[in-house]
Amino acid sequence: MSTLLRLSSTAALAVGMVLAGALLPASAQASAAPCVGQRVGHIPITARSGGATIKGAYLHVYRNGSRVCAFTNTTLATERYPKAMSVAIWACGRTVAACRDYQDHLQTGGNQHLANDNSYVGRGYYRTNGASIVVGTQCYQAWGLVKFYDSRGRWFAGEVNSPYFCPR
Repeated sequence: MSTLLRLSSTAALAVGMVLAGALLPASAQASAAPCVGQRVGHIPITARSGGATIKGAYLHVYRNGSRVCAFTNTTLATERYPKAMSVAIWACGRTVAACRDYQDHLQTGGNQHLANDNSYVGRGYYRTNGASIVVGTQCYQAWGLVKFYDSRGRWFAGEVNSPYFCPR
C-alpha cells in the first residue's frame, strides 16, 4: 500500500510541476537566450514617434570563439505591444577604418557576409531569433530594429548599430 501511495504522490508532484510550468509567463518560459558565449554588447534601441521616445528594445551581441551572434529583445516598457524586430550582423574587415568603408558598401546595396534574422514579435513573444556568423579575426558590427504601435495608436520605430568590435 505504501508503494502505491508513493507512486501516486510522485505522479501528483510531476503533474503539479508541469502545470506550474504551463502557468509561467511566456517571458519566464523562454528565458534561455538564443546566443551563447560572452556578451560583448547590450545596446538600447530607442523608438520614436513624433516628439515621443521610448526605449523599445535591446540589441545583444555575443562572442563565442570565432562565432558572433546577435538578437534583439523587448524592454519592460514595450513588452505588451506586438512588434516587428529585426537583427543583422556582419564581419567587416580587420580595422575600424575597413569597417567604416564596408558600412558605406552595405548602404549602397552590397551585403556579402551578412547574417540577418527578421522576426515578427507578437503578443507573448519578446525577442528575435539569433543571427550568427563566423568572423574569425575580423571586426564585426550588429544592427537592430524595432517597430510597434503603442496603446494610443502611435507608430514607434527605432534602429541602432552596435559599435565596431575588433579582436585584440
